[in-house]
Amino acid sequence: MNENLEKYRMYGKKFEEFLRPSSFPIAIKFVKDESEIPSYCKRPKSDLNIQTFICQTYKMVRSYGWTMAMTEKDCACRLARSIYGWDPMTEEEKNFGNQFSLGLYAKDLETAKKWQEKMYLSKENYAGFIVSPLTRTKIEPDVIQIYCNPAQAMRLIQGYLYNKGGILEFTSGGRGASCHEGVMKTIQTDEPQLVILGNGDRVWGGAEDSEVMFSIPKSKLEPVVGGLETTHKAGLRYPIPKYMNYTPGFQTVFEQKAIKRAGGTIRKD
Repeated sequence: MNENLEKYRMYGKKFEEFLRPSSFPIAIKFVKDESEIPSYCKRPKSDLNIQTFICQTYKMVRSYGWTMAMTEKDCACRLARSIYGWDPMTEEEKNFGNQFSLGLYAKDLETAKKWQEKMYLSKENYAGFIVSPLTRTKIEPDVIQIYCNPAQAMRLIQGYLYNKGGILEFTSGGRGASCHEGVMKTIQTDEPQLVILGNGDRVWGGAEDSEVMFSIPKSKLEPVVGGLETTHKAGLRYPIPKYMNYTPGFQTVFEQKAIKRAGGTIRKD
C-alpha cells in the first residue's frame, strides 16, 4: 500500500467520522499529460458515451464512488474549458461570456466584465484531472472538496482556524463555483474556500439547495483535519448537540386556552 495514499484515505475517514457528510469527500489531481491517467479511471466520452460538465463529474464521484478522469474531449462546459485552459480566454471567449451574462447575471456589458476580472484562470497546461473518493482515493490530491451543509462547513472553518486564528476570508460570485472557486482559486490562493454553489452546480451538478462546499488545498489538509479532531474532542461536535435540559413551556395565550379547553393542567409537575 502506498503510504501517502493511506494517509489521504485516513483523512477522508476522519472527515466522515467528524462530519458525517451525505456524499464522499473527493480528491482532485491534475495531470500534465493524458498518459498519466490510469486505465481504471472512468471517462465520460469513452466509457459513458457523453460529454459532461465538470460539476456533473464531481457529483458522479461523490455519489457513486467511482474514480473518474476528464480531459478536454470529455468536457462540454464552455466556461470550465476556459478556466482550465482548454479553450484559452481569447477576446472571442470574453465576448461570449459577457453576452451570455447580459440580462441574466449582469445588467449591462460593463457589469458583466467585472466578474471576468475576478476569475482565476489556469496558469498551467493541464491535460486533464482525476477525481477519486477520498476515503479510498487512488491519487494524491491537489485539492479536496467536501460537499456539506452550513453547520458542517462551520466545523471545517473552526478546525482550520484552531491553529491559524483570525477568520476565513472567502468571496463568491454565485456562479462558476465548484470548478472555479473550488479548484482553481483554491490552488492559486493556497487557502481553503467556503464555496457557495451556483446554478450550474445545482442544475447539472446535482447539488441540493441545502449544500455548500468546502475546498482545501493539499498544503492545508493536515491542519484542517488536525484542528477538526482537536475541536471535536474539546466539545464542538457535528451533529450539533441541541440543549435539551429544560422544562417546556407554552405561549401564554395558548396555555390559557388549552387549560380552559381541557379543564385542567396540560403539563404535570
